Amino acid sequence: MNRFYSFLVILVASLCLYACSKDSAKSTTPGTAGQAGSLARFTIGWKHLYIVDGQKLYAYSLANATTPQLKSTAELGFNIETIYSFKDKLFIGSQDAMYIYSLTNPAQPSKLGTASHVRACDPVVATDSVAYVTVRAGATCGGTQSALLVYDVSNVLHPVQRNVTALKSPYGLGIRDNRLYVCDGPNGLNVYDLSDPIRPQLVKQVKGEVFFDVIISDDLLICMIEGGTALFQLGANDAVTMMAKITN
Repeated sequence: MNRFYSFLVILVASLCLYACSKDSAKSTTPGTAGQAGSLARFTIGWKHLYIVDGQKLYAYSLANATTPQLKSTAELGFNIETIYSFKDKLFIGSQDAMYIYSLTNPAQPSKLGTASHVRACDPVVATDSVAYVTVRAGATCGGTQSALLVYDVSNVLHPVQRNVTALKSPYGLGIRDNRLYVCDGPNGLNVYDLSDPIRPQLVKQVKGEVFFDVIISDDLLICMIEGGTALFQLGANDAVTMMAKITN
């Protein structure tokens, strides 16, 4: 593991000290995960920090967050892009597949299934039974399709693609309740109704910025945009109101 990722472990663990204590005060669920953007290369769950580089998955124990301990290293393949945790599973996006790993043993994630698809950059978010993946044509990792792919993962050993929604330039995405937020680059932020999880219905588009990724915290959207970060307040009837913009 290179020096950058070693530094990242120390940095993230330090930042998580307060967050972990706050989470434990309001939840007894050991699988509570730290919120991250879907383009992130690290995530937190089950008192562990999980990091991916281009080929490997690293699991660090945060039992003592000031001194994270490497518990396991797993070979994933090649061109790994993103990682997302949900309950007792990790969803890992590569340039040509989505991998699902079990956290039954948090210190040593085990592979459950793989969903292969067209070659593209692949942010992933998921619920109990459905995973959402964006693929983008013309990206540095290749690909000829720009779309939102929907997978049935109720049987995690055999993920099945159930739906495709064409997009123009999708990047990161996030879920809050029955709403899916998809960053479509210069085409805006798309808001989808997930009343039918397999068939997302577009209910709103937020224009005016180039959107790359989204982090959801309660009723706040933290969006990575071209030139900086924008904060949006979520309101009734799918209102999305910009509260502030932080430029680089």
